[in-house]
Amino acid sequence: MTTFVLDTYCGGYCGACPQYLATKAGNAAELGLEECFGCKSGAVAQTWCATCPLKSCAEDRGIEFCFECPDYPCPQLDAFKNMPECPYHQEIYDSFAVIAERGKDAWLADMRKRWSCPDCGRAATWWDTTCAGCGVAMQGYDKPSPVK
Repeated sequence: MTTFVLDTYCGGYCGACPQYLATKAGNAAELGLEECFGCKSGAVAQTWCATCPLKSCAEDRGIEFCFECPDYPCPQLDAFKNMPECPYHQEIYDSFAVIAERGKDAWLADMRKRWSCPDCGRAATWWDTTCAGCGVAMQGYDKPSPVK
């Protein structure tokens, strides 16, 4: 049995990923998505995360988070942070600061709160600006329009 894993090498939070949440809910296939159990689970979908150069680099170096690398921050991580199609990447350096100061468990607790509805507690994706359960306003990001 594959275990769900919420943290990533790059400082992202899998718990707000639509693909991860669909897998956890058991409806990834129904939504036309591959199952993904999280970056560090060993069972990632064959999308960006499966071929992520940051993940490969961290695994090759035997580190748990990019900030543990002697080359941190590197140009590759800076480019990842500033990807316009993924505005939630902006948060990775803040995540690293919390993990370094308070530990991974405290950061995960912060992320669960950050990416859940403040009223009903339903898990939310990066793109949710209103809760799908109760309609309350959320702190998600507006999904960028596709480039034409």
